[in-house]
Amino acid sequence: MKIRFGNLILLLSIFLVCSCQSDYTKLVKDELATGVRNDSVFYGLKFGQTKSEFFEICKEYNQRRILTHGPNNSYVQSFLYPQDTTDTTQKMRMLFYGKFNKENKIIAMDVKFSYVAWAPWNEDLSAEALLPKVQDTLMKWYPGNSFMKAKDDILVKVDGNRQIQLKQESDKDVSVIIEDLDYKYNNLNK
Repeated sequence: MKIRFGNLILLLSIFLVCSCQSDYTKLVKDELATGVRNDSVFYGLKFGQTKSEFFEICKEYNQRRILTHGPNNSYVQSFLYPQDTTDTTQKMRMLFYGKFNKENKIIAMDVKFSYVAWAPWNEDLSAEALLPKVQDTLMKWYPGNSFMKAKDDILVKVDGNRQIQLKQESDKDVSVIIEDLDYKYNNLNK
């Protein structure tokens, strides 16, 4: 009787551990298990490129007047113009900068979106109003799985090794982190 009871406890424990995984954890495991590599970020930037390649690509786009330096020279800046309206208040600022590992290779991209015409009294141009538009833009840029709600009001999208986290950072800014989960999970203890 003790052996059967012990086996029952073991089976229940395994069941509880497996059933306690969040939808997010299951999605990450399933997507990484596919072996699909989605290394493309945007503007020809990809996970695994070196810091010097990052700067060279940004320089090329700068010479074509597509990218420039952002405020305080801490981000690269681009502007996104609405395609379906002539309303210039809908023009968005996109700031981004790579996150690099010890070998100076891109492992993630830190991105911020805001309306250029944002002001505290302009509720239509707040980050809260901007977030669904950024989400829609990201779905067009990166088709595949939908965004799901994770903890702390963060929206998450995972396709293969590429994860995109989306959240309202302030009244003005929407924050996006695009990261290589394969690198993140295979280098946690290194």
